[in-house]
Amino acid sequence: MFKDIISLLPFFVCFFWTVVLSVDFKNNKTSLRLLTIFMGLSTILYFSHALFFYGYCELYARFDPLYTFALLSVYPLFYIYIKSIAKEPRISVNNLYLFIPSIIGSFLVLSTHLFFPNFIEVAGKFARLIFVVQVPLVLVYGSRLIREYHKKINEYYSSTEGRELDWLNRMLILLLFTGVLSMSAGIIGREYFAESTALLVIPSLAFSVMLFYIGHTGFSQKFSVIDFNIDSSESKSDIKDEHKDNSLGIQEKTREKLKNDLYALFAEKEIFRRTDLRITDVSAELGTNRSYISSVVNVEFNTTFTDFVNHYRVEYAKKLLLLEENHILDYIAEESGFASVNSLLRAFRKETGTTPGQFRKKR
Repeated sequence: MFKDIISLLPFFVCFFWTVVLSVDFKNNKTSLRLLTIFMGLSTILYFSHALFFYGYCELYARFDPLYTFALLSVYPLFYIYIKSIAKEPRISVNNLYLFIPSIIGSFLVLSTHLFFPNFIEVAGKFARLIFVVQVPLVLVYGSRLIREYHKKINEYYSSTEGRELDWLNRMLILLLFTGVLSMSAGIIGREYFAESTALLVIPSLAFSVMLFYIGHTGFSQKFSVIDFNIDSSESKSDIKDEHKDNSLGIQEKTREKLKNDLYALFAEKEIFRRTDLRITDVSAELGTNRSYISSVVNVEFNTTFTDFVNHYRVEYAKKLLLLEENHILDYIAEESGFASVNSLLRAFRKETGTTPGQFRKKR
């Protein structure tokens, strides 16, 4: 009974999320559809594993080409999933080349089963070699997409809480861990795990936890590049003027004036106290376009828009912390413009290297 649970646990986790995500498949966002397919392929993958551990050799052999296709498709598919959240909300046909290795690998395995049974093991090793290459590539390029996305939101929002993709980075780390675990299991040999239920517990629980986390977090995910594109969209006239201004560049006098205007807007008018302040709000206040503001913040102040705003918020929070009233952090966060206490704590530590509580004790 215990061996049955351990052998089938990853399969049931994948099957559960496949069913949950499929309920409203047609109306789901592209990212959730991709996650559904990812879970479906993982279901096939772990069903094949279960067949092997139960000793259904003949049935497993029939599933072997499909298993190989699933094995070599899950990581490329997860990369496209990241891409749909961080860069391109629509699936592009250009992404199909990522599945060439999985098609070739499954075709080779099918051919060996049908015509060259003596080379089945060679085909299997070739498929695992492709898998070994895929894992670090998805990690590297997936992380790059997430960094580019974070750069965009840091240049647009003053508060990025709830809009960041750190959870995707955690997913990538988990996928790397499970990829290494899969490769290690492949080197040791699945036969070794089949003989010992105690050893099978380790990869089974690791894969199950990882897959449940991916399913739950992906299902709960709210903000993506789609929302950013909606927020950052501007009128046609603004975009036209922006392109025209960019082609001429910012003159030195204009840059200096914008720098002084920014200082007045933040230091004197305290615009940073608006909780969800955006760069378009600042450009509207100063009667210019956001690319100018972004350029001045990046070049003249050598920072991002998020950090620029948070600098003023932290300085304001410092003043409140030093008052005799001894305000609670919720009040200080709200008055300073932070979306939450967690945002205050994170920005305060980044700016000062200490916490508000420690800063207050040192006064």
